[in-house]
Amino acid sequence: MAAPRPPRVVPGEASESDSEPELLVETAGEARGAGLKVPGEASETDEEEEQEQQQQRPKTPPVLAEEPAAVWGGGPSLLQQRLREGTGRLRGAVGSALRHSYGSAARSLGGLGGALGRAQVTAAAAAHCLRLARRDLRAVADTIDIVTACHLLPDIRGQL
Repeated sequence: MAAPRPPRVVPGEASESDSEPELLVETAGEARGAGLKVPGEASETDEEEEQEQQQQRPKTPPVLAEEPAAVWGGGPSLLQQRLREGTGRLRGAVGSALRHSYGSAARSLGGLGGALGRAQVTAAAAAHCLRLARRDLRAVADTIDIVTACHLLPDIRGQL
């Protein structure tokens, strides 16, 4: 009867269970495939898997929403400087627009005020002219009343 053979494991292949020992076929005193990673090979531990994922990911610096001044040596960050510059430009633009709007409104009101003043002077002159004309009409009406009421003048009505 033949002696039982030990199970054979192909190099680079993981054992199917934790209890099954891995056997490596050695050639000339050297373990074949030792330290080599076969593409698609399952990692043996979770740590190895995490290390592989970290190595495959590109290294990018973390993006901070607000960089504290203490980390950067007390000076404001580039983002903070740009925000301040943008805020300054925005304030200047808004101030300029308001000054322009208020200035043009003030000029318009000034023009309207002058036109209203001229209209008031014209209205006052017209009212004065109407008072003079009314006075003259009353004078003419009084003269006509005197003439018609006077009996000293000859009667000219019948000759017409």
